[in-house]
Amino acid sequence: MGRGAAMSEPDGPPPVRIQLHGRFALAVEGRTVEHVLPGRRARLLVAVLALPHRRAVERSELIDILWSPARAGEGAASTFSALLSKVRTVLEPATIVGRRSLQLVLPPRAIVDAGVAQSALHAAESATARQDWPRAWTEALSALFVTQRGFLGDFDDPWSDERRREAAHQHRRVLACYGEACLHLGPGELAGAERSARTLIALDPLAETGYRLLMRAHAAAGDRAAALAVYEDMRRALREHLGTDPSPMTRELHAELLG
Repeated sequence: MGRGAAMSEPDGPPPVRIQLHGRFALAVEGRTVEHVLPGRRARLLVAVLALPHRRAVERSELIDILWSPARAGEGAASTFSALLSKVRTVLEPATIVGRRSLQLVLPPRAIVDAGVAQSALHAAESATARQDWPRAWTEALSALFVTQRGFLGDFDDPWSDERRREAAHQHRRVLACYGEACLHLGPGELAGAERSARTLIALDPLAETGYRLLMRAHAAAGDRAAALAVYEDMRRALREHLGTDPSPMTRELHAELLG
């Protein structure tokens, strides 16, 4: 093994790795094992329990989630017990503890990509509040690698749909944090700020955060005319779709650009 490989994973692959963004994936000791799980409900069970900082979940709630949108029938409880037993076997050395309420306990060095993104976003927003722009950039980029993939793209059920909406909001927070850091790191990162701003606008054309970031990116690049044009685009969109004017914060930025 080369020096680089040894430094990147000094103790080998993580004992358990769970991917919730993009397509669901599960690896144990470096072996892909999601195909061993007995069907969609088993994969969804792992996903529900693997969410970062997830509380213990009542069996009855889990059954409702796994059977939704259908109604769980009389045999659902026994079917769930058999499913849980198989999932526990596949997940080892991770364990699912509890009887009436269940919780996933991961071994040291286990990785859940959603947890990585959540921790990185928290660190990025904290660094932004301190105006520690290099740290904010690094942490936001780490979160962006995860959140840009969306959430459980291969699942179509009410629980996953709701989590996707939450993940989309998280992704917008990551983009805003990354763009802000790029803006403050100087000319070499202005392209990153502009890309983040345009993505924010595309994701939510009636939210002002992306427009303000794009206006500031153009202004930092010395293109005040482009910044003012962005303001006009935003003003028209708000007027046409919401019947409102830009917020005081955005109008103040516009006034500064007018000089």
